[in-house]
Amino acid sequence: MEYLYEKDLRRMKLLILESRRHHAVTIEIAAILGIKPQAARKILIEECDMLLLENLPARCDAARKKGNEIEQKLGIHMLTQATHLISPDAGQKAVADVIEKIESGLEKEIALEEGRTGILELIRS
Repeated sequence: MEYLYEKDLRRMKLLILESRRHHAVTIEIAAILGIKPQAARKILIEECDMLLLENLPARCDAARKKGNEIEQKLGIHMLTQATHLISPDAGQKAVADVIEKIESGLEKEIALEEGRTGILELIRS
């Protein structure tokens, strides 16, 4: 007997992510991370379960409104609470690092870009 959870669910996850609202969220996550939507879709398929993916647009709607300016630009709440791609501790550390770089005189956009790069490395590791 073959159980559903033993099957490869990548195709089903891809079908979920191809819907209009899910596609918009995928594009938004890709923009936050500075990667192509296809790469963001691949990360979501590999890292998220079916239940999380099905509720992704609503979860992201709620997470989008949280946090200060730096947290919103880095998409910390979307990546920690909505998608669980990084841990909350790692998210707060990334924010603290960006704030520290800005306070030490680095341009805000450069610090944010370095923060995004660090977050992407965390996700891929």
